Amino acid sequence: KLRNTVNHQTTGFLSARVIDDHYDLGNDLYTNMLESNMVYTCAYWKDAKNLEEAQINKLDLIARKLKLEPGMTVLDLGCGFGSLCKYFAEKYKVSCVGYTLAKEQVKYANSVLKDLPVEIRCEDYRNAAKTGEKFDRVVSVGFFEAIGVHNFRTYFEVVEKCMKDDGLSLLHTITARDQGIPKAGEFAEKHIFPGGMVPHPEDFQMYSEGLLVIEDIQNFGAYYTPTLQAWHDNFKTNWSKLEASYGQKKNGRFYRMWEWYLLWSAACFNSRVLMLYQVVQSKRGIAGGYESVR
Repeated sequence: KLRNTVNHQTTGFLSARVIDDHYDLGNDLYTNMLESNMVYTCAYWKDAKNLEEAQINKLDLIARKLKLEPGMTVLDLGCGFGSLCKYFAEKYKVSCVGYTLAKEQVKYANSVLKDLPVEIRCEDYRNAAKTGEKFDRVVSVGFFEAIGVHNFRTYFEVVEKCMKDDGLSLLHTITARDQGIPKAGEFAEKHIFPGGMVPHPEDFQMYSEGLLVIEDIQNFGAYYTPTLQAWHDNFKTNWSKLEASYGQKKNGRFYRMWEWYLLWSAACFNSRVLMLYQVVQSKRGIAGGYESVR
């Protein structure tokens, strides 16, 4: 059972180990693997010719689903490198607050967000519920998988407390097709992404019950395969730039382990063992119904 093979006891929003072993490996790794916007989540390949276009498509899809308007306030839980906040602020003229505990991500985000109405807080995401601030929109992309099942309900409580009564939230997360997990997933959990927990589709309703109303769900997990393949191609192409810094990590096994992680993950999405869900929620339901976009 998936729930019994992973470590759910994350402290803060990520354990110190997953930050050290994954997100804080070094920004040079990610700048050589991702595209120019530093988006480390599934791209949206509809009408896209390359990774750059597909990631912009994804950022804009989220903005349109959230129905952003100039002057709105947005809370980004697990904001990563600040890519979503940057895009929202520049194109949709909103102000953003982002939370992450990964110091390398904060360093990068602060370097590219100058003069934009964006604040990145190097804090536990649960602190957002203690500030008394209310936001028009709450978004989380590629973060829910890292908090552990014991924090699923807490996550939705934070969203409900931080969102205005007429607000919208969007959750973008990997999901597992069923209760099982491929055996290789235990290797990934131990060596690549310690402390992770992939939810199942029913978890969105179960853990948000009484707090939020599901307005829309979209599964575009098939797009994660070309995303991961593009990351893999970039990683291989740019390894010569990385080898001096990463060649001796993991007892000299870093290259093989990271390549395995990217290709194994691509195979899981290609076989639909893993999927990618975007879930839009409101507090009490949208009057007249929510009209989604694709």
